[in-house]
Amino acid sequence: MEGMIILIALLVAGTVGYSASKFVAIADPNVAKRLNKIDQPAERREPIEWVSLPLSRLIPGYFKRIEQDLYWAAFTAPSWSDKTPAYIVGRQILMTATLGVLVAWLLGSNLGLWIGGLLGWFLMRSDLTSKASNARKRITQELPEFLQLMAAESASGAGLDAIMSRVSSSEGYLPAWLRRVLSIAHGRSLLISRETGAGILMQEAQLSGHPDLISFAIQMGFARQGTQVRETLTRLATQFSDSYVGQAEIRTERLASLLGVLVALFYFLPFLVVILVVIGVPLIRAFSG
Repeated sequence: MEGMIILIALLVAGTVGYSASKFVAIADPNVAKRLNKIDQPAERREPIEWVSLPLSRLIPGYFKRIEQDLYWAAFTAPSWSDKTPAYIVGRQILMTATLGVLVAWLLGSNLGLWIGGLLGWFLMRSDLTSKASNARKRITQELPEFLQLMAAESASGAGLDAIMSRVSSSEGYLPAWLRRVLSIAHGRSLLISRETGAGILMQEAQLSGHPDLISFAIQMGFARQGTQVRETLTRLATQFSDSYVGQAEIRTERLASLLGVLVALFYFLPFLVVILVVIGVPLIRAFSG
């Protein structure tokens, strides 16, 4: 009961805080005018974000993973571009409290706090995780073929910067990501070098958190310093292709194991229960009678 009271208090506090912030904004029409006069206004946060800000120092790794997921979600759907990790965690907390209280009330047990809370926590992250995961998989799939295309373009003797500019015009997630990187560069160093350090390509790869893109950026820096660019790109394409095939085989093995468990749970066990009820119960009655 105490847990339910705490969750209700958090839910009420969040609702009151949100309503108060909206009321203040409406009651003071001069707020917008004052903000427009400020040359560099402070970052405006949504009320839901303040719910999760204290957790940003307690679980920074979780906020970092959400930031990387938002990078790819915004890459595929612009509607995610204005979202922040604090917003995602804030809505997780509010949904956790709401579903926890609701399920506990429906079941009449404090166990509903855990059931509803866990459901709300994972439900409000699943859409973001799904979009980010799909984008990462597409990048991994396209990388070997993209490197092969770069190797073919290198036959003209052009530099890596020019090669990447040419192949970025093709279709796919990886070319679209590279076009984004090129638009951010604006004449700055694209690849890593001893003089300038990490280039824009490496910086964006690190922001994305994609291990294959980070490896790609590092290898492009090494390839730029070498003379046999085409051979290097062909070798990298083979390496990434072998890595992708190996990961696919591992996922296939895991899927086979998972299917075996699912068959046992949803086919064998119900079948066994039916057999015991149909045959076992009459036998027990016969021997006991």
